[in-house]
Amino acid sequence: MLKRRLGRTNFEASVIGFGGGPYVRPRREQGLKAAQRAIELGVNVFDTARSYGDSEAIIGEAIKGVREQLFISTKSYLRTKEEVAQSIDESLRQLRVENIDLFHLHSVDTEADLKACLARGGPLEAIKEARSNGKVNYIGISGHWVETLTAAIKTREFDVMIATYNLINYEADQELFPLANELDVGIMAMKPLDGGFLTVPPEAVYFKVEDKAVSTAEAALRFVLSNRWINIALVGMVSAAEVEEDVPLGYLSQGMSSEEKATLQDRARSMAYTFCQGCGYCLPLCPEGIDIPRIFKLQILLQQYGMKDYAKTTYREAFKAQADQCTECHLCTERCPSQLDIPDLLRKADSLLS
Repeated sequence: MLKRRLGRTNFEASVIGFGGGPYVRPRREQGLKAAQRAIELGVNVFDTARSYGDSEAIIGEAIKGVREQLFISTKSYLRTKEEVAQSIDESLRQLRVENIDLFHLHSVDTEADLKACLARGGPLEAIKEARSNGKVNYIGISGHWVETLTAAIKTREFDVMIATYNLINYEADQELFPLANELDVGIMAMKPLDGGFLTVPPEAVYFKVEDKAVSTAEAALRFVLSNRWINIALVGMVSAAEVEEDVPLGYLSQGMSSEEKATLQDRARSMAYTFCQGCGYCLPLCPEGIDIPRIFKLQILLQQYGMKDYAKTTYREAFKAQADQCTECHLCTERCPSQLDIPDLLRKADSLLS
């Protein structure tokens, strides 16, 4: 596995990191096997969060006996000093470790949110105290907006950042990544596959319409890995099979010509249905238990892949009853990194899929 120095942490990180985000949903045993297989294949960076369902517990079980060889990153989107201090202690317990290599302020996406995180007596102070007490080694920040992350790293409070970077969202190249390099801030790229929307869905393979995909997982990952600013591409892998497909791309230096990049980016931009990043942050918050990302995926299968019968039948039989329960409470919208009006989008998806 190729390695790159993770900014001022000086850790020699595998270029592909294990992203624990998808563990909001999959089965525990499957997730455990995926994490263990990643370690076997040379992945030495694991990223998770308090809000990722069983992710921390799964990773904690997977790293038993090899923890000292690994770099563990986790996050909290709580916003008071007391809550974050408790979150750190709970992460230590779930991960079964004595200290955490990197702890992030999670999903800081607005100027006001950043200001609150940096305020005296705020969440950043809790992480600093944890660092002084040996519970945390380095401090990070994750977010989905270039402007906010740029302002954040200019404060010089953060050792590492997690930023969105893929074929659709690549604005970080212009100012954020060069600035991070100048300040020696480590760069982790999240959503290299745009929450799975830049890969070929298994349904498309089954119905033999994979030629309509925006890209393959290989092409999308090669695009990210070819960017030399990026230290780690965090890839959400929910099965051992996905690990075996994605991780070997980190064994060889990945290059991509400007012509190939332009072709892939043009194709990605031409697809109008990439509004949902598939992060799943909305799932735990929906009081009605609506599987919002899955409904949006069915919309993509209908509009992009032409799978009308499959998408409509699946929606009618498995998801319409869920969608009909939406009360428009907007808890999902408040947590959505892209601030999508999810209830409105669900109504539009219902009109297409019904």
